[in-house]
Amino acid sequence: MSDYMPEEVVTRILARVPAKPLLRFRCVSKSWKSLISSSDFISLHTRQAFLSEPAVPDDRVLVRHYSKPQRTELYSVHHDNEDFTVASEAKIDFPFRRLAQFYFRIVGFSNGLLCLSDDIFGYTNVIMLWNPLIRRKITLPLPRAIYKNLGPFMFVLGFGYDLKSNDFKVVRIAYDQSDSGYNLPPIVEVFALSAGNWREIEVNLPQNWIIEHFWTQAYVNGKVHWVAYRLNVEEYRTENLIMAFDLSNEVFEELLLPDALVVECPINLCTSVCKDSIAVLHYDKHVETGCCTIWLMQTYGDVKSWSKMYTVDFEGGLGRILSFRKDGTILLTARDGDLYSYDPNPRIQEIKYIGILGTKDSFFVDRYTESLALLIDGEQVLEGLPNVAESDSSGDENEGEDDRVEANELWKQSMMVEFLKALLEQTTMMQDPFV
Repeated sequence: MSDYMPEEVVTRILARVPAKPLLRFRCVSKSWKSLISSSDFISLHTRQAFLSEPAVPDDRVLVRHYSKPQRTELYSVHHDNEDFTVASEAKIDFPFRRLAQFYFRIVGFSNGLLCLSDDIFGYTNVIMLWNPLIRRKITLPLPRAIYKNLGPFMFVLGFGYDLKSNDFKVVRIAYDQSDSGYNLPPIVEVFALSAGNWREIEVNLPQNWIIEHFWTQAYVNGKVHWVAYRLNVEEYRTENLIMAFDLSNEVFEELLLPDALVVECPINLCTSVCKDSIAVLHYDKHVETGCCTIWLMQTYGDVKSWSKMYTVDFEGGLGRILSFRKDGTILLTARDGDLYSYDPNPRIQEIKYIGILGTKDSFFVDRYTESLALLIDGEQVLEGLPNVAESDSSGDENEGEDDRVEANELWKQSMMVEFLKALLEQTTMMQDPFV
């Protein structure tokens, strides 16, 4: 088909095709393989996937948990429906089981890339970006702010996709420690995937602290958000707020919290994403939690739009809220490590067992997305799995040449049919697919 279509048109069509079939399309011809594997096309496809809504809504979610019997973290993909059914690509092989003491901290999941950090059970300075679809990863170089250079310190991370530069970025905020506590301002370093190194930011540094160890990030509107706190000298108290880092402009911003949360213990607050905006989870206490109140910024950026949604009672053994589902229910863990779905509707308040057992604090849930990121930048991590970065061979070496040619042609035809089906799915809701 590409012989009868301009290359520009083929490129625009392929840029709308999901990442998984694109990996197979590279085997259709040398020109397609060269195109799909090029840095320009990967950049175009990554941006297109981030901006566009698929013709068929994707309801898949990624779940990570730690299995004590298997002594490793497990990844799976599920449909966000009533039964939380397993998707066809349910099992994601995890190739780093020997690198972390128990399991990695998942800093974030953005546009098909996971950011992993080995800092939960002691910091080792290991930070990786991993694309589970194509099984490729990149290990970030050492930043400047480490124990060797600073002595005792603490740090937090943020991760997301910078739409303006079409790049993935990691921000690292390190506080060196003295006898009086953690010093301000922190040392801020940014890693951009396209550059492959850390850059230190020396302007507009935040005068706030972020909670050590128990921090979480929320990536919304191109910015990473954390719960932070600062010292109010006049009233001699600490005050909580949301600290945000704009990945495009690489500047810090502050968002005020509702009055009810300003003077709460900051260790009991964490950020989350709900309805494409920022939510703050307020636990009554961090250990043996009795309840959690959810606050939502109804309109992103408008601090007057903070609204108290509801309070979840944890007296029945529930332990931690993970994510908000599309039907209004929430996913949460029990103290014994079971995964549950909870309907907070006052007329329902139903708890449903999902059927996944892990450890309470090891669970991570986010919307599942796929991309070609790291296809040419990353290092292959296989552990016995077929190498998706290379073309699959087909046919038996003992078969005749004619049989191999015929099988290859039939296979290419099936790939073309799949290409046309993917094109049809992507253009069903578009008037002009080439715009």
